[in-house]
Amino acid sequence: MENKAITSKSLWVFALILSLGFILSAVVMGYALKQFNQSNNAVTVKGLAEKPIQADSARWEISLQTSRYSNSVTEAYQLLDQEMKSMQNFFVQHGFKASDLQMGNKKSDPYYEEVQNTEGKTTREFRGYVAKQSFVVSSRDIKKIEKTAKDAYLMDEKGLSIDEKPEYLVSNLEEIKMSLIANATQNAHSRANEFAKVGGVKVGSMRSASQGAFYILPESGSDDDSDYGGAYDKSTINKIARVVVTINYAID
Repeated sequence: MENKAITSKSLWVFALILSLGFILSAVVMGYALKQFNQSNNAVTVKGLAEKPIQADSARWEISLQTSRYSNSVTEAYQLLDQEMKSMQNFFVQHGFKASDLQMGNKKSDPYYEEVQNTEGKTTREFRGYVAKQSFVVSSRDIKKIEKTAKDAYLMDEKGLSIDEKPEYLVSNLEEIKMSLIANATQNAHSRANEFAKVGGVKVGSMRSASQGAFYILPESGSDDDSDYGGAYDKSTINKIARVVVTINYAID
């Protein structure tokens, strides 16, 4: 009798587990079927639009440090004024006014040199002071900025160097972006129609849309263009504007 009771109990537990398994399988299959039907009733595509654009303004920030150190802060500032005057003359010779240079604040720093002693150890020894000042040139005359930048090497002859490059900017970025979004949306719809033709269905209404990356790239293109982030090239005058959108359409 005891063995029969144990057997009946075991069968009951087995039946319960089996029933739960069927229920769980049904739930999983139902969810999978629902997802399958949803995915077959819609298509997600990316749309791309791009066009050539040109920079319409330039901003050039230059930092000047005295070409040598001085014995005192006063002497360092005097030297800075002389060399800044040479820098201003360079820009005036290229068609700018002295007032076009927006001057920043002056500052001075102690100057140290690394010296190796007889034991081979390196120490920093105080030599004097250097003075620094930055200035900004902004202009809508792109050609004039470009010519000045090409001639920047001439300052090397005076012991002064211009290491910074101008930034070529586009002022109507929002207007450009909006026009590209419209074109990219049309491109996405065309791609969706191509998918639909192959599948023998029709493209329905738009379910969702999102803008991806917005790029301002050099005219020659860029290897660093990813859907996960935009880019804004400021080093060239001629550029390519590009927008990517992702759109989900219903399929009828």
